Amino acid sequence: MKKICVITSVHQAYDGRIYHKQCKSLQKAGYDVTLVAPKPDAVLDDSIKIVPVEKPKSELKRFLHTLTVMKTARKTGADLYHFHDPELIPAGTLLRIMTGKPVIFDAHEHYPNAIMSKKYLKSWLKKPVRFAYEMIEKICLPILSGVIYTTDEVGERYQKYRSCKIENYPLTDMFTVHDGKKDRRLVLYLGGITPIRGIRQMTEAFIMTADKHPDAAFQFVGRFESEAFEREIKEMVEKSGHSDRITFAGSVPYSEIESYLSRASIGVIPYLPEPNHLVCLPNKLFEYMAAGTAVVASDFPHYRKVVENSNSGRLVDPESPAAIAGALSGLLEHPGQAENFGLNGRRSFETVYNWESEEKKLTAFYRKLLK
Repeated sequence: MKKICVITSVHQAYDGRIYHKQCKSLQKAGYDVTLVAPKPDAVLDDSIKIVPVEKPKSELKRFLHTLTVMKTARKTGADLYHFHDPELIPAGTLLRIMTGKPVIFDAHEHYPNAIMSKKYLKSWLKKPVRFAYEMIEKICLPILSGVIYTTDEVGERYQKYRSCKIENYPLTDMFTVHDGKKDRRLVLYLGGITPIRGIRQMTEAFIMTADKHPDAAFQFVGRFESEAFEREIKEMVEKSGHSDRITFAGSVPYSEIESYLSRASIGVIPYLPEPNHLVCLPNKLFEYMAAGTAVVASDFPHYRKVVENSNSGRLVDPESPAAIAGALSGLLEHPGQAENFGLNGRRSFETVYNWESEEKKLTAFYRKLLK
């Protein structure tokens, strides 16, 4: 049995993409899988061995911690190593040279674009950091065995290497449509709560919609980027007088998000037009569709292609609270249309946008590298 070591220094151990999809799929394919990841608060599933590492507490420590993480991974004696964080690229290259084993880099985003949106970087520093990252890729990626990426636009920079496009679509057996159990008045936002994801604009839209629809309810499910931003958003809600109808569930385990999605009739993705957002597809879009939840999403080319092809929702200008509120009000006033959007999205998920279709690509790529 071939041994696989999957590595992340910053994602949680039970991450949806890394643990629930990739690790579980590799185990099902007959591999002996070990995950090197930050220590979880509690063991939720012991079917895959987790080797815990310290989670860095700052961006600088993320880079200083990389050699320790890779040393831990090397001790597993794996036949193939698969890492998920861009700061691990140099250490992953050393691992490839020292072991002679296949090493894969899994690119979740367009990282040069993402660097330009980092709040912790001074504006004058962003371009030099982006240039340095691009040089690291040019030096290291030819040495690595392969690259996994999402979307064609992200993949443009990786197609010169041995690479494979694998989208982060939802698991079929995790999402079911609960006929008659959806709350036609419930609007949901699922995901990280950060300014660049349009949270200020969406909160204002929620308030505008709540003023017009006194029976509607709005729920945030996710973790705030910072305590300061949490105070800002909650103060907006409190001043609006709708604290009883705009609620915050906090962060929930990946295995529990379906319980929230199964009740909501409308799901919102109001990401702002940041460079990285314009070339990536958020997995939340497909999770809304998987749960039969109508979508209100930013009108970006990538999003438009999915939403229009599946006829699963409405597209809006994410920088306009009035536009978001108008789309929400329209669906709340016409619940039959919201239901149809949800059912259309679910059908597209069942036939196209599901993890089982991507799982085959992952295992085929592994077989090619392990020959």
